[in-house]
Amino acid sequence: MNNGQPTQKEHQAPMKAATQQQQSLPVRARGSGFRDVAGMDELKQLVTEGFINVLNNRECAKAFGLTPPCLLLYGPAGCGKTFFAEKIAEEVNVHFMKVVPDDIASTLIHGTQEKIAALFKQAAKAAPTLIFFDEFDAMVPRCSNDDRNYQNGEVNEFLCMLNNAAEKGIYVLAATNHPERIDKAVLRTGRIDEIIYVAMPDAQARESLFRLTLSKLPIDDCINYTKLAELTNGYNCSDISYIVKAASRKMFNASILKQDEPYQVITQSLLEETIARKAPSVSSRDLREYERIRSEFSPKDAGCLYQPIGFH
Repeated sequence: MNNGQPTQKEHQAPMKAATQQQQSLPVRARGSGFRDVAGMDELKQLVTEGFINVLNNRECAKAFGLTPPCLLLYGPAGCGKTFFAEKIAEEVNVHFMKVVPDDIASTLIHGTQEKIAALFKQAAKAAPTLIFFDEFDAMVPRCSNDDRNYQNGEVNEFLCMLNNAAEKGIYVLAATNHPERIDKAVLRTGRIDEIIYVAMPDAQARESLFRLTLSKLPIDDCINYTKLAELTNGYNCSDISYIVKAASRKMFNASILKQDEPYQVITQSLLEETIARKAPSVSSRDLREYERIRSEFSPKDAGCLYQPIGFH
């Protein structure tokens, strides 16, 4: 007898249904794929040969005993890891699910484990499905002695789901700024197969990024892209995107004040002024720490698949 009050089972049922409804559903990715990506040529080639070609030619891959590896992209913030992963999804004709930490968070005991299992179940039902886990370190953290009992179940659930996921038509990409915070058991082959370092953009990549982001905007005919690349040494992709947006915003406001005249164009001098006011997001101290992490995760065996590539 409960005096009209809902039982614990009745109370939890709608909560469980609500949490499941919040999870990402598989969708078909739409877009231009790698045509939207400036630079990263080595990374594009590696991912195309080892991942995209296998997905797009599954019968031939099966004959050679191949399935797409689970990939982890890591490196400094703002270097395009998430953007690149989304563009991979556009290159392959499969369903796509993007998952962030909040999607699997739960205040219920074992709630996160249930969400992880439900997520992979959805992916399997819509297979072939590409799942992208963003901020992966927050989902499978390296546990201390104090919190291992609490988090171990969640990590173990991920381990169980990642094991041989490709054989079920579930293909996994993940991205993180901090691979050193991920539980080591997750980084073993068969779970995460290849760990790829995405570095800061080099001069060629920065020039390509300026060309790409400015190509559809009202600009002056005399933009010196090479000089812009030189002036942004040490800037990441997000910094360059911000610089272009800031310059674009200024010319937008100038244009709406003169509505009867042609749009005010973005000039070389305006871009240089904007660069001068914007400091790089990633400090030299941060970069030294990433190089240390890179040396930890890059094996001594030069022939190993864990390649530190990306923007060079």
